[in-house]
Amino acid sequence: MTLEEEDSTWLLALESALHEGVDDHELIGITRGRVLPEEHRAQIWYICLGGGNKFSNFTQFDEIFDLQEQSVVRGDCKTLVDKLGNEEEDKVSVVCDVESIFTHYCKTRHLKYESSLMWADIVLPLLAAKMPRDHIYICFEEVLEKYIPSFGVHGGFLEHVTRGYGGPTVYTQLRSLFSAVCSLDATMAVWDIYFQERDPFFVLFLSLVILVNAREQILEMKSESGEDIIKTLSSIPAGLSVDDVSDFCSLARYYIIKTPSTFRKDFATVIFGSVYMGHGEVCNRVGDLPLSQALCLPVSAEEIIDACDMLHTTPEDIEQVGFFLIDCRPSDQYNAGHLPNAFHLDSSLMLLHPASFQTAVQGLFMAQRQAVASETPGCGQHLCFIGSGREQEDQYVHMVVASFLQRNTQYVSLAKAGYHAIHDLLVHNINESLADHDSKQCLVCAPDTHSHCSEPADHDDFTAVPKPQPSFMNRFSSLSSVFKMRSVEMKEKLVEYITNPNGEGLTIDRHVSAQDRGKLYRNQGDVFSIEDDDGENNRGLERLGVLKISQWLKKPDVVSSFSCHQVKENGYMYKCHLVLMETALCVLRECEGQEGEGQMTARRTLASIVKITSKKRHPDLITFKYGTTTHEGEVTISDMDRFLIPKAGEATKVIKEQIMKQMEATKT
Repeated sequence: MTLEEEDSTWLLALESALHEGVDDHELIGITRGRVLPEEHRAQIWYICLGGGNKFSNFTQFDEIFDLQEQSVVRGDCKTLVDKLGNEEEDKVSVVCDVESIFTHYCKTRHLKYESSLMWADIVLPLLAAKMPRDHIYICFEEVLEKYIPSFGVHGGFLEHVTRGYGGPTVYTQLRSLFSAVCSLDATMAVWDIYFQERDPFFVLFLSLVILVNAREQILEMKSESGEDIIKTLSSIPAGLSVDDVSDFCSLARYYIIKTPSTFRKDFATVIFGSVYMGHGEVCNRVGDLPLSQALCLPVSAEEIIDACDMLHTTPEDIEQVGFFLIDCRPSDQYNAGHLPNAFHLDSSLMLLHPASFQTAVQGLFMAQRQAVASETPGCGQHLCFIGSGREQEDQYVHMVVASFLQRNTQYVSLAKAGYHAIHDLLVHNINESLADHDSKQCLVCAPDTHSHCSEPADHDDFTAVPKPQPSFMNRFSSLSSVFKMRSVEMKEKLVEYITNPNGEGLTIDRHVSAQDRGKLYRNQGDVFSIEDDDGENNRGLERLGVLKISQWLKKPDVVSSFSCHQVKENGYMYKCHLVLMETALCVLRECEGQEGEGQMTARRTLASIVKITSKKRHPDLITFKYGTTTHEGEVTISDMDRFLIPKAGEATKVIKEQIMKQMEATKT
């Protein structure tokens, strides 16, 4: 199906759905992720914002304009209408409509109007969509109360989040849903997708995309004034065009699915609380911990267990954050019960036996790489540290987490209320859910019988040649239940690593190297481009030869090529060409600032491709898995690549056909 045919198909389905009056879920299933046709925009926004299910008291407005700040309201309304460019005879009517909306809303909510609320910027796209007056009021009310983040006067959540990076610029983006910083047509395209998502947090991730992509520019402006930095940040969304919006929102969606969801539940009412809560009444705490003192992202026991697939099986088409769990409790507590896929890292080692701690950390990262490479169920890139939930031991856990943050380790989180919360959640099926659970020794089951336990070992007990502790060796037996595909191999490699930390004679399959370097998502011009974290330290690819892309693609053994983005595990994306050769699959990455030139960063033989997969909800995100297959049919995965490929179905079909041809040629 051509692009024109695809566009025609969904538009016909949309018109049919609107004509038949289908429910909002079916309608969004047709339009989701797409910029809407102008003629249907007002109707679909109204449906997405729940207009058909809401009662509006706007019809009861008494048309009395007597707010104390009424002159300010009227002035803002006139300025707003001037932007629309209406005919002179229409301007008075539109000004009256907008003033009525603002005045009635202030009266019914007992609010004082202020220009800084940016209501004019919010109502502008609604007017441009040519909605009826009563529909505008309903949508305006819904946007304010469900989609605009709360900014409390006493230092609320978002003041803390934006204070260090973005400040007034991020405030403007969030308060106006990008209307004040983007062109009107780009704003309306963003709103198309935003309202279809029905996720108020989506705007935070849109701002995150802006900030992440501005990182290198900002770092280069260290010596410049704050005013210049803010001006630079403001210019980025101003350059957003309608053609950029789909990719802009796709990248925000990518960050959403790669971010633990606990904070959404914890902060939903904090960030998007109704104006009825009033300014200054917004809660600003994570449990008993002030947000400003939170060490890292908190993750609930429910989300941890859900990721471990203990409570229910996640459908195949639902992408989920994967955690690599690190149990930091003392040895005796760990041995009395732990999650079966938790790596044990006694946090007291950090102070008492630093050398052993560093060796264990290296083993931890190796175990994580192997778990991710073998797609161990429930394991992923996010490091989630688990303490006991008791202040006595968890002071060491916080020190360990801080040390990982100081290493600039990505995706660090901390289990809320520690092992205690996990134990409570699994209490009805405790012995089957936890490994090695001993109710007589477990501190949660028998808290009064171990008042003297869990104290760190005496420093004098440490010898120059550390002997592996029982708990340190026990982690391998617990890992064996997790690394199902490669359990024996993993255990041998981990034991070898602990006894031989220098790695002599130890071979570890390469997964994704830290030496990889490049750009995150790149669009037209300078919109949404970003450097890797390691800057000058990652120059390995520059030593590769620079190639003329057009000439290279004309080689006689090139079967086909696909323009795409390679997706790395840390979230970085690289604009590249996936080149299908007669016997290999090559990645030709485009060079920044060198139009038409690229570097060959990977060459995979077709025979090494053992699996090609995608998700139902993200069909354009394709994963290629490489490895070997034994005569018995057992598959060992050694590496993988991910690509965002437009029309991925066509690309994978061509690649699979070439693999089959190569297999037939090998047989003959």
